[in-house]
Order: sequence, then structure tokens, then C-alpha cells
Amino acid sequence: MHTEIPAVYTDKHGIIQTTIINDSVTLSMDLNGTIFSGDTFVFLQPKTTLPLPDRFTLGELGQLIDYTLSCRIPISTWKEGIQIPGFLLTEVDYKDETISPYFHFSFELENETIEIGKLQEFEGVFEILSEQLPDNVVVKTCYTCLYSDYSVYGNDLFGAMLCFRNVKDAYLKVKGKSEYMNMMDDFDRMAQETYLCEDFAPRIKGTGYRG
Repeated sequence: MHTEIPAVYTDKHGIIQTTIINDSVTLSMDLNGTIFSGDTFVFLQPKTTLPLPDRFTLGELGQLIDYTLSCRIPISTWKEGIQIPGFLLTEVDYKDETISPYFHFSFELENETIEIGKLQEFEGVFEILSEQLPDNVVVKTCYTCLYSDYSVYGNDLFGAMLCFRNVKDAYLKVKGKSEYMNMMDDFDRMAQETYLCEDFAPRIKGTGYRG
């Protein structure tokens, strides 16, 4: 599934209005004819071996640095059983590659903006959001799904959820870390927190390793 994410790229030379193409694994964006791609919003590498325009700065690992990126990510949002427009707004300053950047998150719903705050990763975004949403509004994403979790060994800032839709019963029976580790490698695929598939079921507290 491809998703188009409106984005604004800003560097010392000015602003580029662009669109990030998200194929549920890789994020790609066109910056005035130069394509950058990666699996998170702060490690994007050029898809060309040709010399880059002077405006772009690369870090030691060949990733784009010294920029600000603002995105408007469409999120499956439902109110009383009817789908309504919902957007996760993110802004990140990736200036210094030696310092882990913070994302500023908010959520746009029915012409109102709900403040989420600053986090270094997408984990926790939807938990904070759910505390501020009206009771009749439901957000459907991989993060809020009954069958998703993270590795016990840690996770990246985005796109590192483990999907257990192929072993639903086994995952839901997990009661602790040791039981989870015994079946953790049986996951179907890795997924982005903002993704949504046909196997979605709302998360129930106390189930699976995340609880």
C-alpha cells in the first residue's frame, strides 16, 4: 500500500514543498529532482551516485542532515463508526548527526489541533493521543492494534513494530517476557506505527507482551 504524505523540507537555502511516498517500508521524497529515501524520517540517503546540488549536506554515513522536515501523515480515524479525516503532524530538526533529534507531534482532527508533545520516537505517540481524544473517536493503526508489539531488544524511532497477525492466538496468550521471547521470532513482518491492514483489531489492555 502506498501512502502520500504532504511534507515541507527546509534548509539554509529555503523551503521545498514535497510529497513523501510511503510504501509501508520505505519513505521516499523528491527534493527538486533529487530523490532521498530511507526507513525513518531522519536517515534519508540519496538514490543517486552523482554529485548532489550544493544545498544538500550529508553526514558521515551518507544521510541527509542539516534540515527541518514537517509532515502531515494521514491516519485512519473513526467517529461513531464513520471515518473522518485525521492527520498526525510531525516536525523534526535534524541538524547535528551526533545528537538524537526530537519530533514535535500533534494531531489534526475536525479543524482542531491536539498537542501531543516532543518525543524521540513514534512509540507512545498514540497512547498520549488517546488520552486526549473524545470517547467516540477511534484511531486505527498498527500501534493501536491488538496484534502488534516491539522487540525486547529495543526498536528504531519509526517502523520497527512486530506484527503477529499470523500467530494471533499464541501472541494473545503471552503473559510475560520469557513467554514472549519464546515466540517473538514468529512475527509475520515488521510494520510502521502508522500503518493499517485488514487484520486490525483494537488493542485490549492486559493482552500480549505490551499489555
